[in-house]
Amino acid sequence: MPRIAFIMNPISGTKNKDAARNHILQTFGDAAGDEPTVHVTTHAGDGYAQALRFAQQQYDTVVAVGGDGTVNEVARGLLHSRTALGIIPMGSGNGLARHLHVPLRLEKAVDVIRAGCSRRIDAAEINGRVFFCTSGVGFDALIGNLFNSKGKRGMYNYVKLATKAAVQYTSHKYRIEIDGQTLYRKAFLITFANASQWGNNAYIAPHADISDGWLDVVILNRYAVVAAPVLLPRLFARSIHKAWTTEILRGKRIKIIRAKDDYVHFDGESAVMGKVLDVQILPLALNVIIPPE
Repeated sequence: MPRIAFIMNPISGTKNKDAARNHILQTFGDAAGDEPTVHVTTHAGDGYAQALRFAQQQYDTVVAVGGDGTVNEVARGLLHSRTALGIIPMGSGNGLARHLHVPLRLEKAVDVIRAGCSRRIDAAEINGRVFFCTSGVGFDALIGNLFNSKGKRGMYNYVKLATKAAVQYTSHKYRIEIDGQTLYRKAFLITFANASQWGNNAYIAPHADISDGWLDVVILNRYAVVAAPVLLPRLFARSIHKAWTTEILRGKRIKIIRAKDDYVHFDGESAVMGKVLDVQILPLALNVIIPPE
């Protein structure tokens, strides 16, 4: 019998977690009345610490129940182990779950975990901070920080914040080194994509492959804010790479040099980092549960 633990963030996303907890207990309880291991997080970093402990105890699967931040914490605790990450997506963006085609409906996501099919995927890190979906600098990093500080989740609130901030935002100059090649750009934003989307089916790197050992480096130039009415539909139509404002390069090791310390986003979270950013791929670093083919 596979050993499965669940790590649940009670405050992530917009969905009530009681139904998820009850369904987990009913589905994974055994005939003797024993309940599955469910840990409810109490503070930032708790998900990571518990996932690391479960991996050290050689659990077969540890399931993150929550949004992108919860998934990131739990996945970091399982990095480079044999323990597989399962996802019950209950956030507002659900970027990694969507990329891996994990169903957003609770019952179907649980069915995927019960099936137990897995594969290894890449991770990446920026200045030592691990991410699994996307990271980036520029406008989306600024909005990510504003969005997280407001406390109100959901696509509507994100778009409202972004629309207001875009009018006043000024693009920045960057020195970009990709596997030894140097280029200079004035960019609205730069995204380092391990997976194809930010979340909510907004495809910033439509051709990104999460298991190929490469990062897609997406650069939107300074005119992106003017072209926003065209770019936004392209994000959801998986065609932003065809826009004249977009440049996509690929690399394994990327260095960004900018004029000052500023915001960086990673898997829906944000922080201020230094002028120099080192980004690199971590090939096949995580085992993850995926839907059966």
